[in-house]
Amino acid sequence: MRFIQITDVHFVPGTALLYGTSPKTRLTEGLALVDAEHADADFILITGDLAHHGEVAAYETLRDVLAESALPVHLMMGNHDSRAPFRRVFSDQPEIDGGFVQFAIEGEGVRVLCLDSLNDIPGDHVGRLCPARLDWLDQEIAATPSDKTLVVACHHPPFDLGMPNMDEIKLADGDALFEVLSRRKPDQMIFGHVHRPICGVWRGIPFHIQRGFNHQVSLTFRREPVLQFTEEAPDIALVRTTGDGVQIFTRSVGGEHRYFPANGAET
Repeated sequence: MRFIQITDVHFVPGTALLYGTSPKTRLTEGLALVDAEHADADFILITGDLAHHGEVAAYETLRDVLAESALPVHLMMGNHDSRAPFRRVFSDQPEIDGGFVQFAIEGEGVRVLCLDSLNDIPGDHVGRLCPARLDWLDQEIAATPSDKTLVVACHHPPFDLGMPNMDEIKLADGDALFEVLSRRKPDQMIFGHVHRPICGVWRGIPFHIQRGFNHQVSLTFRREPVLQFTEEAPDIALVRTTGDGVQIFTRSVGGEHRYFPANGAET
């Protein structure tokens, strides 16, 4: 299986700008790159923060942009989202009891389990996984054959990164999540939320955090009075599962300016 991860698109209505950039333009360019060079992927997974303020008009703009994608697109919830407006626009998206947007994606030799860590309280950006969501995960892990690669996707990472402003709004239920995952550790976890490209291992589980698509969080390990953003070229991630592991490739959208052969002139 091969799929594209995009995260934190932060849509606003129409062609409006957010922090000086256009979420609509950025995602349109990203999808064009995927369609042109990675159309053999199985699907696109957007791991949360679909809209910046969670309003219907922003989701309508996102829907219109996604309609141009040649690949199927799966949508996850992030802390900037709101389920009721999302559901009004994307009424066909799967949900579990309680209205949570959680679902499994099936592939040959692979299952991707997608979690909904949205607290859905305006202004509260901390991630939550209540017993209903964790019970669903537990059941889906139990239903995953042992010979299948297991990938778990969640918007909020459940661990500290040494970035105080972001650590304050991580997933609050990390221990409860790990209790479920410890029964069968995923082969890979993928996250958004932090807006930085970060990889590592959490309690024996490899993870990848994808760069935010519209804007990025400044990489600093000190507490700032106000969270600082930075403008960088967005990335897509190509997640590739093989018979013996998982590989993740990141590619810049708009940051690749010149191609040239290795045996060409060096001056």
